[in-house]
Amino acid sequence: MLAKNKYVPRVNQIDAIYLNKDIARMIRDNLLENLQAISPALFIRIQPELDLLIQSAIWFGSVGKRCSTFGQQLLVLAYDAEKLTVSRLALHFALTVLPGYVKSWEERRLSRRVEWFSRAITWTENSALVLNVLNYFRFLKTGRKPTLIDFLLGLDYISLRNNQRRDIGYKYLTRELLWGGFMEILGLLLPIINFRKIQRLLKAGFFGEESQHSKRRESLKRDLIAAKMTANTTCTYCGERPTQPHHMGCGHIYCYYCLSANLLTDADFSCVKCGASCPEHGAQIV
Repeated sequence: MLAKNKYVPRVNQIDAIYLNKDIARMIRDNLLENLQAISPALFIRIQPELDLLIQSAIWFGSVGKRCSTFGQQLLVLAYDAEKLTVSRLALHFALTVLPGYVKSWEERRLSRRVEWFSRAITWTENSALVLNVLNYFRFLKTGRKPTLIDFLLGLDYISLRNNQRRDIGYKYLTRELLWGGFMEILGLLLPIINFRKIQRLLKAGFFGEESQHSKRRESLKRDLIAAKMTANTTCTYCGERPTQPHHMGCGHIYCYYCLSANLLTDADFSCVKCGASCPEHGAQIV
């Protein structure tokens, strides 16, 4: 039989709560999605009852059977069985499962909303929210009873590991911190780097600066060439079918977004095929 250890780190208790919420949500959503696919009309009529049935099955399969939620079982935790009496089990079920059904029933089943009943539910929800926040601060100080229901019923988490300490891989943590810092630096630097201008400068370096300038001078002397669209025309920059086709007077067609983005980020942008620069009056619609 596994020994009982009453010390449970706060992070383990919080992890167990979130794990249990995620597991319960996945089970519930999967079952409800399948039931809805079978008969949508029937599903809409009995959805609150189906939700109650699924939540009850999850509760009975975890806390009712093993004195621990699914999240606690993954972390080898459990409620203290000595304190989890039949009456407390019944109250735990009522406080965990029934409130959601009552709210859903009030929203879907009442033909006309009862004002006092709606106000009572809203007041109860707001009160529970405030008490949950206060209980969370108390939990951070004492390290016991992380949820309001646990506090009201006097339920403590216990560890089924015999005083086994939580292992931390510092090598992994160091690598994650370094990688996280690197990603933050990239997130700050990438938006301010003008990649289009860098691309143009690299091309000019490979093909020679003088040839680029000569092409631009020749393009200024030429008369504007009318661009012609055909069924097979593609954007000179991205190679896709042009969206809102524009040109710079050299006859080569660009998407409006490709051309405007290049001109906005690089004032010296020239045609990637012929080296023609944009005329003073700007790009033209095809």
